[in-house]
Amino acid sequence: MIRSTAIITAAFLALSCAASAATSNDSNSAQKLVNDSVPVVGQIKQDPHFVKLLKQAKGVLILPAVGKGALIAGGEGGQGVLLMRRNGKWTDPAFLSLGSISLGPQAGGAGGPVVMLLMTDKAAHSFSQANNLSLNANAGLTIVNYSAKGQGSVGKGDIIVWSNQSGAFAGASVSATDITSNTQQDRAYYGRHVSTTDIIKGKVHNAAADKLVSDLPA
Repeated sequence: MIRSTAIITAAFLALSCAASAATSNDSNSAQKLVNDSVPVVGQIKQDPHFVKLLKQAKGVLILPAVGKGALIAGGEGGQGVLLMRRNGKWTDPAFLSLGSISLGPQAGGAGGPVVMLLMTDKAAHSFSQANNLSLNANAGLTIVNYSAKGQGSVGKGDIIVWSNQSGAFAGASVSATDITSNTQQDRAYYGRHVSTTDIIKGKVHNAAADKLVSDLPA
């Protein structure tokens, strides 16, 4: 009996250590996403017209490193942070995952950062739910690909998509699939189980995200 109890205790401790390690990895991964999003904000702030659009946006999804090949139809997705404008201020980030993202059949496909501005309440609501959301012809959302060279063509879309290579695929179709909340990173980053809605309603806070939040134009 004593030996069985010892075995059970050892197994429990091993499982606890494994769970703690997994939580630590998720927390570190989440913080890296937040940190990597800061220089992306620096890039988009170099374009005054895009900053103007950002100030009008209901929310913003920042994907610091979309997978290689993502600029070609059917490319890989990535991980990103979602921040919403609430009472004139940006919320703390919620973490989202994308199964894939396509910006049209352009050559190259080296990957890089992508930013999505959520310009309407409809778009903001869709992303705040983030339950296997797909941006395609059936989504009911108008998606516009931003180009600094073609600012006039950016109409009143529900979503405006920017990339650090946006000038290379102005006017291309944009789609993304399997957009979901990354509940593991959310939980690890805020220390308890929270939903995307909880985060954007300001029910949790992590001071480690203050740099990103403060860098976004209000």
